[in-house]
Amino acid sequence: MGVAVGDLGNRGIEDIIVTNLTREGSVLYRNDGKGRFSDVTTEFGLLRLTFVFTGFGMPLIDYDNDGWLDLFVANGAVTKMESLRGDPYPFHQRNQLFHNEQDGKKFREVTDAAGPAFRFSEVSRGAAFGDIDNDGSIDVVMTNNNEPVRLLLNQSNSHRRNHWLQVRLEQSRHDRFAIGAKVIVHQRARKLLRRVHTDSSYLSANDVRAHFGLGDDPKIDAVMVEWPDGSHEVWEKVSADTIVTLRRGTGRAQ
Repeated sequence: MGVAVGDLGNRGIEDIIVTNLTREGSVLYRNDGKGRFSDVTTEFGLLRLTFVFTGFGMPLIDYDNDGWLDLFVANGAVTKMESLRGDPYPFHQRNQLFHNEQDGKKFREVTDAAGPAFRFSEVSRGAAFGDIDNDGSIDVVMTNNNEPVRLLLNQSNSHRRNHWLQVRLEQSRHDRFAIGAKVIVHQRARKLLRRVHTDSSYLSANDVRAHFGLGDDPKIDAVMVEWPDGSHEVWEKVSADTIVTLRRGTGRAQ
């Protein structure tokens, strides 16, 4: 149903998650960086937690700005559920939120602590993500069958304690927003990779800006962009807690 791609372990390479039907569970494929993928669903704790759901929209987002990509899943059945027999629309399921435990090796479900927006049980489908109100936190817009569209506005206390950066790329020819480019934030001992894209999830288009949670350290050593044609540029004077536009040709070529 849904698919999401991102660097879950901050290793500089991207992993893949796919949602499936009820009693199949979502599947996480870890990239070894050499074009080979291994199924690490059980190790990450996802199989048991997603087994009874049918997942659709599935963005990888750093909802608490700690620098590790988390997982949101919009759920909704496609076959009638016996437990809901007699309901006028017996396909509804709760959505889920999973926290990356800051090691890129395990997810912890935090749905019950994620606020009133997660108490609805609906037939959810598409989920698009981006910073709706430009406050540095990632929000989610979600569509439902036979129900209104939901805007999940991120008001997490943890994201307000942590720092962040949002990068919008521009180039003059062909692909204006540099879709497919890689943006890498160098921050002391770690490198954070995000790819510029609007796809993934399920039938949804997302914010074109690359979002980075920086944790409790606002220091950014440099931002490197690998443009779609493979060329590189570096910007060294970028401040945290800002939305910046990096235009091709204004950085230092590498």
